Amino acid sequence: MPDDPDGPNSHPNDRNPPFAEQRILVLHNADFGEQPDGDESYESRADVANQAHDVARALVTRGHFVDVVGIDRDELPSLMERLRTDPPDLVFNLVESLAMQDENCVAATAILELFGIPFTGSGTLAMSLSCDKQRSKHLLRGDGIPTPRAAVVEPQFRSRISDLNAVAAVGYPAIVKLLSEHGSQGLSFDSVVYDEESLIRQLRVMRDYFPGRRILVEQYIDGRELNVGLLGDRLLPVCEIDLSAIPTGKPRIVTYTGKWRPESEEYRMMPSSKVAVGLSAALTERIQQVAQRSFSALGVTDYGRVDIRLSQDGIPYVLEVNPNCDISDGAGLSRAALAAGIPYDALIEQVAYSARQRFSGGITPPTEKKRATGS
Repeated sequence: MPDDPDGPNSHPNDRNPPFAEQRILVLHNADFGEQPDGDESYESRADVANQAHDVARALVTRGHFVDVVGIDRDELPSLMERLRTDPPDLVFNLVESLAMQDENCVAATAILELFGIPFTGSGTLAMSLSCDKQRSKHLLRGDGIPTPRAAVVEPQFRSRISDLNAVAAVGYPAIVKLLSEHGSQGLSFDSVVYDEESLIRQLRVMRDYFPGRRILVEQYIDGRELNVGLLGDRLLPVCEIDLSAIPTGKPRIVTYTGKWRPESEEYRMMPSSKVAVGLSAALTERIQQVAQRSFSALGVTDYGRVDIRLSQDGIPYVLEVNPNCDISDGAGLSRAALAAGIPYDALIEQVAYSARQRFSGGITPPTEKKRATGS
């Protein structure tokens, strides 16, 4: 049974209004197994199993009835049959990719929308937009939100003059990243390029490791690595990944190795996100306004995270909007929630509650979000 909301262990931010025990299906992608040779994104995909475990544990602790199911693309028909014959009260959607492609995650949300099953997180349109960083940038710019210049390089790139002209307007330094993937996939210190020669070299590396994928060449913003989380109808405190331990001469970015491989030296250079310090009240307000407008522009619901680079001249540039960010216990979003007085189990139940309210028409519109503070 759920804890007594007025009990001695309750916190003022720890409980929702009465939220009866729900039959909740925790759904995640299972497009991983034993790590195949040459798979440069295995850890980021496999981590979703840890998220599912943490989410399920939290929901059970809060008194809900939970089943955990992992799927890949070829298992979508069986998922549809299950939803038709035994629909849950709510699906806690953690599907981040299918068939090792992030953009395929929208198949899950589309099915849930088709069957009218309430689910956590953003819908198909927002998920689709988030999987195309360039389209997201167009929407952000249209709303006057600062975001770095960028150009898309197609898989058939052959170092031709016409191909190079397409990215020349981005300027240098630039960062070379995958267009559709999250979790720092493909990022290394070599991803930041300073001239045409290093650009061509890195594009060829990306083509070899990620054949057939579209690449984004983006203006590199040197500055602080900030992020702002969304929880239901509120913004969480501005947080920062402190990259000051990265040696001089290396770009201050979160690399794939630094994010996912604890045995590496890079991992020790890139600590977990924590509440940012040294920001003025006016700058904090501006960063939160940019984050709020970014969530609204893409239609993000229930939870998410905006990644921001604060330039040397104080401009908060939105790098990407992530509507299905890591929600495991100890990840950046949960740490931000804890700083706002919301422990992990309550965080997960509030995401679920937000979804149920949204599907019943009872949630505050994104444009009216409140801000949470660490006080």
